[in-house]
Amino acid sequence: MRKISIICRFEGSPCRVFFAPWTALMALFIAIAPARGFAQGIELPPPAAPVPPPTIPRERDPSLLRKQKKEEQKKSEIKSEDIARENAQETRKEETAKAEAQKPRPLYGFIELSLLLPKAVVSHGRSNYVCDPTNHINIYTRTFWNSEAGAIQPWVGVRVAPFGGYGTQGKLTARFAHTWMGPAFGVGRIAKADNPTSDNPTRNGLLWSGGIAAVSRLVAEDESARPLPDDFNPTPWAYDSPGLWSEIRWIHITRGALGLGAMGGVQTAKGKIFYYAGGTISGFY
Repeated sequence: MRKISIICRFEGSPCRVFFAPWTALMALFIAIAPARGFAQGIELPPPAAPVPPPTIPRERDPSLLRKQKKEEQKKSEIKSEDIARENAQETRKEETAKAEAQKPRPLYGFIELSLLLPKAVVSHGRSNYVCDPTNHINIYTRTFWNSEAGAIQPWVGVRVAPFGGYGTQGKLTARFAHTWMGPAFGVGRIAKADNPTSDNPTRNGLLWSGGIAAVSRLVAEDESARPLPDDFNPTPWAYDSPGLWSEIRWIHITRGALGLGAMGGVQTAKGKIFYYAGGTISGFY
């Protein structure tokens, strides 16, 4: 058997290594056998599957909790801002109303609208007169503006007083609509405010007034009845004697210029007298 020699050099000096052929075969078998054994008879374990991270409940997720807390805080801030804005608006309104109520006013006069329930007492061939609810308009001013509002003094103005309904005069039953209007003269006073420094100083006033009024009749003419009775004669303007009236009113003034009160009065005319009472609302200047 032949020998194989391999010449190797280590650090510049050659050396000869001798290998027998069988020695080389054995070395090759030792190198190849384990690899073939593992490849044919030994199965390697599969690689480990990736394990997913544990599921965190939504209510315990820190990121979701932080986001939810941030949203709740933002909503709370917006709500607080809205409440503060509303409170500021309410405060401004209250301060404005207080300043308006405490504002010194001369109370030179007022414009009044009244809601009244009248009742008619008739004579001279009239009967069964029934009146509808009505509204009167009055405008008054103090005669002496340079005097104090709390003093008793004369008042002058204008009055418009409509009355309507239906009734019988003679043999004719029909509706009527009369409007008395004319100048007004009165005497009264408006007391000073009870507590001028309060948030809403209030005053009370009392006024008696009266006058003479002409009447305008607004009724439908009935062609079948001639001559027409007085109350149903569509005379545009007339003086319905005696045409006297008188009223007394009590006024409670609040918010500096708003008057709420009550009134009662009487209106006389030819063959009839109207008594009326009701509430009033007025604006002072």
